[in-house]
Amino acid sequence: MPDELYQFTDQERRQYEKAPLPLMVMQVIAGEYHVLLVSDEYCRMVQSDRRSMLEYLNHHSFGRVHPADVARLATFSAAAVKYPECHLTYRLSIQGEYHTLFAHSKRIKKEDGTILLIVSYFDLGNDQTQQSKEQVMSPDLDLLTGLPNSSYFNKYGNDFLQKLLKKTGSVDVIYFDISSLRSYNDQFGFLQGNVLIQNCAEIIQSSFPEGLTLRYVDDSFLTIAASGQLKRLLPDIQKRIASEAADRVTTVKAGVFRMKEAEPATSAVDKAYLAMRYMGDDRQRAYQFYNGQVKKLFEMRDYLMGHFEEALSKSWLKVYYQPIYNLYSKKICSFEAVSRWQEPGHSMLKASSFIPVLEKSGLVYQLDLYVLDHVCRLLAKRRADDLPIVPVSINLSPNDFNLDDFIDQIIAITQKYQIPHKMIQFDLMAVPTVSDQQRLKAGAASLQKNGFRICLDRYGGENSDLSTETLLEYNFDQLKVDVRSFDSNPQKAKIILASVINMTRLLKIVPIVKGIENKTMLNFIRSLGVMMTQGRLLGKEMPERSVRNDPAAFENVEERALFTGLSRINVLDPYLETKDRLNSNFENPQPNSIFVLRGRQAKLVYCNSAFRSWINRLGFADTDAFADSCNAASAGNSIRLWNAIDQCRRVSEISQFDWITENEVFKVRLQLISKTDNLAAFLSDGYKVRDREPHNDYQPLVDGGGLESEKIRLSLLETSNVGIFWKNSRLEYLGANQRFLDYFGLRLKDLLHRQSYELPELSQISSQEEQLLKDGMALDDYLTLESSDNRRTFHYYLSPVYANDAVCGLIGFIMDVSSKMDELNTLRIEAARDPLTTLKNRRSFDRDFSYLTGQELMVMMIDIDYFKTFNDKFGHLYGDAVLKKISETLLHVYGIGHCYRYGGDEFLVITDFSSSDQLLGEDQRVRKLLEQVSILDLKFDIHISAGYVYGQAQTSSEIYEMVQAADRMLYESKKNGRNRITGAPFKTN
Repeated sequence: MPDELYQFTDQERRQYEKAPLPLMVMQVIAGEYHVLLVSDEYCRMVQSDRRSMLEYLNHHSFGRVHPADVARLATFSAAAVKYPECHLTYRLSIQGEYHTLFAHSKRIKKEDGTILLIVSYFDLGNDQTQQSKEQVMSPDLDLLTGLPNSSYFNKYGNDFLQKLLKKTGSVDVIYFDISSLRSYNDQFGFLQGNVLIQNCAEIIQSSFPEGLTLRYVDDSFLTIAASGQLKRLLPDIQKRIASEAADRVTTVKAGVFRMKEAEPATSAVDKAYLAMRYMGDDRQRAYQFYNGQVKKLFEMRDYLMGHFEEALSKSWLKVYYQPIYNLYSKKICSFEAVSRWQEPGHSMLKASSFIPVLEKSGLVYQLDLYVLDHVCRLLAKRRADDLPIVPVSINLSPNDFNLDDFIDQIIAITQKYQIPHKMIQFDLMAVPTVSDQQRLKAGAASLQKNGFRICLDRYGGENSDLSTETLLEYNFDQLKVDVRSFDSNPQKAKIILASVINMTRLLKIVPIVKGIENKTMLNFIRSLGVMMTQGRLLGKEMPERSVRNDPAAFENVEERALFTGLSRINVLDPYLETKDRLNSNFENPQPNSIFVLRGRQAKLVYCNSAFRSWINRLGFADTDAFADSCNAASAGNSIRLWNAIDQCRRVSEISQFDWITENEVFKVRLQLISKTDNLAAFLSDGYKVRDREPHNDYQPLVDGGGLESEKIRLSLLETSNVGIFWKNSRLEYLGANQRFLDYFGLRLKDLLHRQSYELPELSQISSQEEQLLKDGMALDDYLTLESSDNRRTFHYYLSPVYANDAVCGLIGFIMDVSSKMDELNTLRIEAARDPLTTLKNRRSFDRDFSYLTGQELMVMMIDIDYFKTFNDKFGHLYGDAVLKKISETLLHVYGIGHCYRYGGDEFLVITDFSSSDQLLGEDQRVRKLLEQVSILDLKFDIHISAGYVYGQAQTSSEIYEMVQAADRMLYESKKNGRNRITGAPFKTN
């Protein structure tokens, strides 16, 4: 109730007490003032502890206030209750010396109707003793300038104002302020600052000889004069003051209230002061009249400040989501969260209406943490409902980092909802001061260290002034380029945008283009190879309830991993001259593309116009038809493409091949740029090698140096370890050596004049032979033959034979490479340890039989509870980390040599058995070590189910029986609710 002392919540009290400036909060009940709290900075300013200061203040003692200022302070206290804002300069004794304090009071109304006064203070320095004595003698004069002071104004200002208004009919109340006097003092010293104040006083007073000019507060002057003079006089005033300033720049600006009807002088001064504040740091404007815009701005500010806590508690603050699309996958890859203010019955306010107010008041961190909490809650809910989730971007203010534990609060929120840090990205903007830049830089680095991605927002928009400098100082993961202002000059805009995109690629920063509102810009963005985009054309901001649930609309975890790998690929050639870029619409003039493979199916996700022209020359209607042909064909250019892809996968280096048409030979290069378990992405480019001249590509075998053709022929046919065969232009076998016949269990008479498709063992190569006759280019591939008990792999080469510039047949070479493949498989199978966890694997378990029999053993099977669900929700990286953590824990408790990864999320422990009590004690140690364990950037309780048996196994088969029995006990643990252990003595079958 308003008649009772207001009770702060813990968050409110902490907010005020930790405020970054001296602050006092008071409440007036029945005309009596009660100081409810003071900030840490206030206690530091007055050099007193909080308890003593509150006791002094609530005794209403003015003992520390300068005697000449007591009356003014009492008047100020009364005005603070009456007016929304007011201010005062007075002197307070601190450690035996009077300090001049500037006090600014702001009245707010809480949700329950309680009126609170928020008073902030600035210490303007200590007065000299002599000045204090003189001030007692002349309390209405400012000793530095000789002008009347605010005490004089409080006594006589209203009378002067009303008389002048009655005489002239219109009066200007002018609030002059020296721009950045504090910075001026820092640069030139306080003595020079005082000289500047004196010069200002003399120049302003002399400019308004019939008005009243006084020094109102430290760097501000007040003039009351007949209307109509300021516009004419101010340019000269500013010029004269600047000429007297040490830097020849510093001058004054003015806020003006034109009064035509009587009202209190203090109200008129407040309005002039608000007009001055309305200009902010804009030095291009010399003055501002108080008008409807000024009034609306500060009324809005008062409304926002007075209702911010209510907006938080009543959920007037809404979080909207704008989708960010991947132009390659054509799916939603992330969202940007934005805030809206929606009080019931009122119009919705955009963030630009209230965030600046919250930033200036130091409260914006509460909004940003509120948005983060809502985002994490939504992600957790969608995850629990098995709905698709993607990362979300959240805007942060540089002022957020003024709070010492801001990043700790971020981590606490993500941990509360168990949201991996990779799912949250923070968008930051540069700020103008060096100190803020340093604070922001340290905060950004800390967030990145904790696994969050950082984006420089609105490059080219509101953030353009400092963007380049910021890119030099920060290591951003992403950069958002705002193109909403690019429509004014489209051709220049294309040059700028292409350069910015190229710059981000070279800096290894992922570009996101935002503000796309027309298809022309979208198509140009697509041609530059930009992957991530957002704008009203693609998707508008939407409330939480409107976020889509269709999994097909979102990138899944594997797609996100793949496209993350290729997001920094530059499809532009950075070395092209500008004129070449203009002629080719800024694209690489050579055909290039990016395609994604799933299994043996390729899908083009990007190609430039040169590539589209090339496939049109090949006879394909569009890129889809070209991709379908590559996927369906099994010979010629297609088989060479897939061979190059396989080679690129194996060696992770650039591979190349010739794409041959009837008229030309085209060199195609491939590079693997990203891959996951099931997906792979390749960058391809190419160039024309030459026109098609088959007869120049192959040379006949001729005698030379005493080596006769017959000897070469006999050596190849009779002594070579390679199978050889040859065919005519009808692809009929004309002959083969014995090695070839032996490979396939054939006799020569069974082979001659038959074609490959007639022989089951060789039917797989018939299509490649037909393609060879068509384009005359050599090729190679693998042939695999499987039977019920055998698998054989052959590597074969086919080469054309020419006569009179035409292909008249072919010769083939084939080798059995089964043994090499078997060796590789054997190495994989016989690896003794699991590569992920480093535990011994099942192969090692088989080898350990020799020392496991004939002794008292405990055999335990362990399974992670709901591991598949965990993997699906958090991804394989977190799943792998859990497997590693459990492995470390088992090794710690049971020791090296006793633990095995049996398969998937199952573990096997075999150790000596001494007693059930010891066994259960060790199990409890394992479970304790798995409580709130750090898994990458989150903490989890890992629950396991276990089953065990104990006893002796006399034979290897009984060892297996013990494992099976332990597995049955594990099943009992799962059936009875999981997160438990079940065991029994071992009994042989």
